Amino acid sequence: MRSDDAARSAVTTLPPVVESGVSFRALGTYVELRVADAGLDDEVGALARDVLAEVDATCSRFRDDSDLMHANRRAGRWTAVSEVLIGMLRAALWAARETDGLVDPCLGDLLVAAGYDRTFARLRPTSDPAVLPRRHDTDAWRRVEIEPGRIRVPHGCSLDLGAVGKGYAADLVALTIVERYAVPAIVSVGGDVRVAAVGGIPAGAFGPAWPVRIAPDRASLDNPALPADLWLTSGAIATSSMTARRWVRGGTEWHHVIDPRTARSTAGPWCSVSALAPSAAAANAYATLGLVLGAAALPWYSVRGIPARLVGHGGDVVTTEAWASSTQEEDAC
Repeated sequence: MRSDDAARSAVTTLPPVVESGVSFRALGTYVELRVADAGLDDEVGALARDVLAEVDATCSRFRDDSDLMHANRRAGRWTAVSEVLIGMLRAALWAARETDGLVDPCLGDLLVAAGYDRTFARLRPTSDPAVLPRRHDTDAWRRVEIEPGRIRVPHGCSLDLGAVGKGYAADLVALTIVERYAVPAIVSVGGDVRVAAVGGIPAGAFGPAWPVRIAPDRASLDNPALPADLWLTSGAIATSSMTARRWVRGGTEWHHVIDPRTARSTAGPWCSVSALAPSAAAANAYATLGLVLGAAALPWYSVRGIPARLVGHGGDVVTTEAWASSTQEEDAC
């Protein structure tokens, strides 16, 4: 799981409507959460920390002792792993099927070869050459196997679940809070946001919806044209960006979104893409796909009715028809 926001390459914040809520750091990124009962802040904060600690211990690509890394080292053999990793891997394989492999969970070796072998905060520019494959096996994800309590990573493959990881973590925290305390909640993990309701009733401690602000990066919050203020009643939103999480390896600049067709960082018209979906893991995958598809993203989203907001490198903003009908968007302030 890629889990370091550094300069917050994409920003999703929960504007303070009342003086309540919990904020802390986990998975190398920022976490914000609110529940309809502010008196539960301390308890839900502790619960969220516990859940995310388990996610880190089982799904991190930057911990040698994680279940994910253990399974990667045993590629070709069955490996016992936690249910948390199995759940995240199922989400990643769904994303691969949904996007015909363009959101690929089998990019671990490629990211390491490109220099992303440690948390982003620890990366340093280097002139060392990157020994990169001429071609990535774009079908490796189809050979990942899951059975109760164990997985088998294909021989010659290494998993990286970053395209759904923070979103899945947000889903897990939000749903655990609702299950434990029966209270509506909104959770942001590194900008991937999930709203969870009780018994199907939309959340909304402050009225019919929760306030959310999205932007390509921290600096964009000062540009009145780029951020968007939304109100979410259910589901999730995620933003993927190529503006800040960049590094240099072998004289080449990289960023963390890789196109499996080229085995290189994506290069297209969008600096960031935001997407809405029923779960944060799905929203994360759809947002990542927009950067991979580039100019082809708009027709892909439109055919499938995906609500998406795409920001170009020049600051132009384009939204799908489904975005307008699925959001209550106000002018950013």
